[in-house]
Amino acid sequence: MRWLYLAVFRFSQRPARWPWLPLLLLTLAALSEPARAQQRLRYRDWQLVWLEDFDTYRDVADMQARSPWKFTPDTYRTLVNNAGEDEYYDPHAAELHEGTLHLIARPLPEPLLYRYSYGGRDTVKVLHFESGWLSLKSDYQPRREWGDTARWPGNRGVQYGLFEIRCRLGAGAGTWPAFWLFNGPTEIDVLESLDHRSFSNNLHWNPSNGPARSRQAEFQARGGADLAAAFHTYTVSWTAQAVSFYLDGRLLRTIPATELPTFPAPADIIVNQAVLAGAPATTWAGPPDQRHSTLIVDYIKVYKPRPGR
Repeated sequence: MRWLYLAVFRFSQRPARWPWLPLLLLTLAALSEPARAQQRLRYRDWQLVWLEDFDTYRDVADMQARSPWKFTPDTYRTLVNNAGEDEYYDPHAAELHEGTLHLIARPLPEPLLYRYSYGGRDTVKVLHFESGWLSLKSDYQPRREWGDTARWPGNRGVQYGLFEIRCRLGAGAGTWPAFWLFNGPTEIDVLESLDHRSFSNNLHWNPSNGPARSRQAEFQARGGADLAAAFHTYTVSWTAQAVSFYLDGRLLRTIPATELPTFPAPADIIVNQAVLAGAPATTWAGPPDQRHSTLIVDYIKVYKPRPGR
């Protein structure tokens, strides 16, 4: 039970994209079913429809010009309504190396006064780090041939399917790497980590006419492996019936729609490396004037159910 108390403590200390509810006992249930946790992902039930392996681009500028991806959020260059985040997202913090995408967090030479307007108020946020972001361009349209639908003008992304990232986390304290899907009412965090020896997956439901709800759980790799020492695959199966999370092809847990629904609209695919306020960059790799923590992405895949399955 010691791991449960540690998980409660970690979640109580972390900032949230939504006003998170207290950590629920689903964390305990998710890890108390050893037989279920051994279930393997049946890739033969899925058909690969989209692969981004970063192999066809010369550099990030070429990727910006020819790919469906962009390297900054839509409106702001940081999460302005969360005082816990301390990063400025910049395309210069993304690099391509031998078919992998590197999202690099590093201290800024001087604090950056980031001015913005939010909720009708002009304000300033002092940022101390730059970092990398990847999400779909606003003109990425849902694919009707994949069964996607659009629920509002400009809606983008992919609706339902199997979403997978193969990546290696950066070491060092204070970074917050994530791979997530977002369509407004629903946020599915396939991977979030504040400690490169553990990670969480989360499902958030934030309807316009009701209270926000969430289901969260924290896990470790088999044998307590260092997630920054090697690549791992983090996968989610998102259907109208359920959301299921996997690590390296092994089922971690399933959240049925009867327990927590999801919104049936295409979701943006996002990978980012946030940095927490006060992050101790002295624990990051590199000499004192070149401290950095790098989230390395090998590929992103999207599957749809194979016909007849």
